Amino acid sequence: MNTQTLPSVSKTTLCVLYLIIFLGSAGFFITIPAYVSLFLTNEHSMAIAKAMSLKDRRELFGTVMSAAPFLSMFFTPFIARFADRFNRKMVMLGCLGVAALGFALPVYAIVAGSVILLFAGNMINSIGSASQPIAQAILADNSHGKNKATLMSLVAVVMTAAMSFGPALGSKLLASYGPTGPFYACLLIAVVCGALLLLVTCPKQITVPEENPFSLAAPLARSHAGLLKCLLIVFLCQFSWSLYFQNISFIFPQIFHLSVESSQYQYYMMAVGIVMMVSLVSLPRLVLSWLPLTRALKLVLTAAGAGMVLLAWTPSLVTNAIVMVLTATMVALAFPLYITALSDRASDQDQGWAMALSSAMVGLAWTLTGYLTAIMVNIDIKLPTLVAAFGYAAALMLIPRSPSNVLKEAKV
Repeated sequence: MNTQTLPSVSKTTLCVLYLIIFLGSAGFFITIPAYVSLFLTNEHSMAIAKAMSLKDRRELFGTVMSAAPFLSMFFTPFIARFADRFNRKMVMLGCLGVAALGFALPVYAIVAGSVILLFAGNMINSIGSASQPIAQAILADNSHGKNKATLMSLVAVVMTAAMSFGPALGSKLLASYGPTGPFYACLLIAVVCGALLLLVTCPKQITVPEENPFSLAAPLARSHAGLLKCLLIVFLCQFSWSLYFQNISFIFPQIFHLSVESSQYQYYMMAVGIVMMVSLVSLPRLVLSWLPLTRALKLVLTAAGAGMVLLAWTPSLVTNAIVMVLTATMVALAFPLYITALSDRASDQDQGWAMALSSAMVGLAWTLTGYLTAIMVNIDIKLPTLVAAFGYAAALMLIPRSPSNVLKEAKV
């Protein structure tokens, strides 16, 4: 990549791109309390859920939450490659339109009492979330060096904000406006994103070779050794964190006897977000100034796994919150480390493709855990958190040796 000819990205365009990235994650997390309420509580439960046992309700909840991200995992790499080859802005606008439809359909589904329409709306929205890696590709293609590191760190902050504040916001909207409230909020964000995107100018795309935009083999052939291991590390780390994160919705009612609409749940989720964002902003550069990337990643994943073991056995909300602060710090710090390791092993012209694949791994992780968390909870409430600890241990063993350029770039 010729960094001397990279076009600049205006601050207005940056804000719009980060809002789109936020929506890509928030669309899932803001609606989690609504789905919990529709399937697992008596106050807002749909008719079909009321007729089921708690075990069957949990399995239905897991099925609805897991099927949609599976579609995102499958389609996102192809949509991103298509956008790289043709026009990213137009493809993002199309994705935002699809996402808006995906948020509107559940509102009607709730009124009509249709699980099928609710299921379909969740899947449609998941496909529309492909706008997120496309926005990330624009940031990656138009930055380099320290500027790229800063932009990617902010991507992690935005995604973490959506992950952590989303459930709290969804819980507040649920308590104030009922189960349709979270969907209306996401629909509004999607419409605003689309309108703002129409008003801004995206930089001219960097040209790519004349090749089939739906082929994933060509960029894989250009990658460096260790890329597939790094993708698996992304999956395992996201899988592990997702198991615990989604288990929180079960832990609070069953262990702490607090509903997902309670202020304690909202404050807990907000605390997770604040801890992770502060860690993302302040720690990566500091840690990499002391340790090489590979060693730092090994240390952080070890600490994250140990934290999960402790979280499984904390007896009270207070001790759980203390351990959560330490664990969430390590989980947040791990993200830019393994994303950097992945990026270093993809060629310059395939950075967008690499991010799309990482997004697919995230989608696969949250797909599986959306279903498996509910199944594991039926066995033992601690099981998802303990499996998460084993996931971090597995990721630790997969860390590839750093190429010579990785250490140099990590310390920049």
